[in-house]
Amino acid sequence: MHPSETSFSPFWWGISLDLAGLGEARPDLGTYGRYDYAALPELPVVLRGDFRWLEQADAWEGAIDSERAKENAVAVSELEFECARLGLALPEEFLTFIKSRALQMRVRSNTDCFLDICPAAVESPSGDGYLARFLADSQGCLFWYLFLPKRGQGHAIVVSPDFYGTPEEQWQEEAVAPEGIAFCAESFESFVCRFWIENELWFAAYEEQPPHPWAAAYAAAYIEGRR
Repeated sequence: MHPSETSFSPFWWGISLDLAGLGEARPDLGTYGRYDYAALPELPVVLRGDFRWLEQADAWEGAIDSERAKENAVAVSELEFECARLGLALPEEFLTFIKSRALQMRVRSNTDCFLDICPAAVESPSGDGYLARFLADSQGCLFWYLFLPKRGQGHAIVVSPDFYGTPEEQWQEEAVAPEGIAFCAESFESFVCRFWIENELWFAAYEEQPPHPWAAAYAAAYIEGRR
């Protein structure tokens, strides 16, 4: 889905890339910053929905799959059942990734984000659709969701500092702020790709190693786009 097809404001909530030489475009605003979605570079990867590009990447211990692997395997089955009951179609690219530990273990996070699959799609407080949580920050700062519209096809990725889940999962005592839900990617695969690239950029800078060629191309495009 394109941002214009939703009612959510488009922003990219992400990590600072100051360490990778992108301080002007991605200054340090805390654990995460809310950055201009329109200024994001195009991804230097051809996306076909099958994650073939990710199969070439290194695998890591402590990747985003390691925190709740057993719980997520159960939750995915429940999510599929509940979505079918609602007449919602989960994106094939989402199922491809979520059912493959081999893919998940290639995505790491410098803020220790982890896969956290909600066992059901819950009605969104805005946007006329449903939210299915799939990724959480380790400190509960942010949560990422599939957005599935009630009418029509397609999906988008949205992000919020608020927790949306089933009644059994609820732990947030504060009232949620629906206006805080932001559009952050047109597809699940594009979100994973950008998330992967930006974290690889950060780790390469932190470890003083050359970045992956795709990450280097992404950084160069970011710089070029600001000239």
